[in-house]
Amino acid sequence: MLKVLLTLLLPLIYCTSGLAQSEIRWELNLNTDQSTRTAKAQFAALEDDLLRFLNGQTWTNDRFAEEERIQATVFVTILEQERKSESGGAVAIPDAFKGTLAIQSLRPIYGTGEATPLLNFQDKDLEFTYRQGEGIQYSEQSYISDLGTIMAFYSYIILGLDYDTFSPQGGQPYFDKARELHNRLPNNIQNSSGWTTQTRSRNRFQLLTEILDPRMLPMRRAYYTYHRLGLDMVHRDVVAGRNNMTLAIEDVQKANAANPNTSFVQVFVDAKREEIIEVYKGASGVEQNTIITNMTRIDQSNAGEYRGIRYRATPGRNASRVNSRGKRGAR
Repeated sequence: MLKVLLTLLLPLIYCTSGLAQSEIRWELNLNTDQSTRTAKAQFAALEDDLLRFLNGQTWTNDRFAEEERIQATVFVTILEQERKSESGGAVAIPDAFKGTLAIQSLRPIYGTGEATPLLNFQDKDLEFTYRQGEGIQYSEQSYISDLGTIMAFYSYIILGLDYDTFSPQGGQPYFDKARELHNRLPNNIQNSSGWTTQTRSRNRFQLLTEILDPRMLPMRRAYYTYHRLGLDMVHRDVVAGRNNMTLAIEDVQKANAANPNTSFVQVFVDAKREEIIEVYKGASGVEQNTIITNMTRIDQSNAGEYRGIRYRATPGRNASRVNSRGKRGAR
C-alpha cells in the first residue's frame, strides 16, 4: 500500500516543485552579438534556462505577494572563451564563455505606485560554462556550477539591500548567506578574477566585503533611513521625509570618509544620483546646500550635476520622481 501511495505522490511532488516563485521578478537581456562560433540554439536554451532558474528559485522563508516581488534586470554580454591552437591561432573552447554582467534592482516606495533603484552594479569578470540540456544548477551545500553560483550570489545581495531598507541591518542573513556561498567555492574559483580577495578590484566579492565592513555601518543605516523613513514617508509628509533622506546622505558621507572610493558607496550613488537631484530641487536653500556639499564629496566626478539642484522645478512635483511600479507594504 505504501509503495502504491508513493507511486501516486511522486509525480505530484515533482510537478509542484516547479511551482516555486522567486522573491525577485527577473528580466534578462542577453547580448550574444560578439559570439559568432556558438549555435544560436544554444544561446536560446541558455536564456530560457537562466530565466527559469532565476524566477523559480526561492531564497527566503518569507511569503511574497505578486505585487511585493522585487524587480531586477540583468544585462549579460557573452563572448566565447578561447585557447591557442597547435598552429598558434585562437580557437573557441566548447561550452565556455566569458563576458560582462550589469545588474539593477528596484524597491517599491510604500504607499505609492512608484519604485526606487537600489542596486546598479557592473561585473566585468563573468566566466562560466554552459552545456545545452543541463540547465542552471545551484546548491547551498556544495559548489555545482559557476553561473548558478554567481546568480545566487547576486540574488542574496539584492535581497540583503532590500531588507536593509525595511529594518535596520535587516539584510544581514542574506549577506551572511552570500559570504557562506563564497566560503564554499573551490580554491581555484575563489582566486579567479570575479571572486578574489587578493586585490582591491571592484569585483563581486569586494562589494560584499565592503558591505560587511564595520566601517560601513553608517552606510547600512543610511539605506534604512533613506528609504523607510524618507521615501516611504514623502507621500504623507514631504518635508519630514526629505529631512530623513538628508540624514541618510550625511551617513553615506561618514561611511565614505571612513573608507573612501568603495564599490558600496558607488553602487548607492549610481542608483540614486538622478533621484537625489530631483528630490532636492524642491527643497529649501539650506537643504540644497547641505546635499550639494555632501554629494560633491561623495561623488566628485559628478559635482556639476549636483550643483544643478539649485535650479528649482515646480514645487511639490519632485518628491520622488522614480520608476513606476506596483505598491508594496513593509515586511
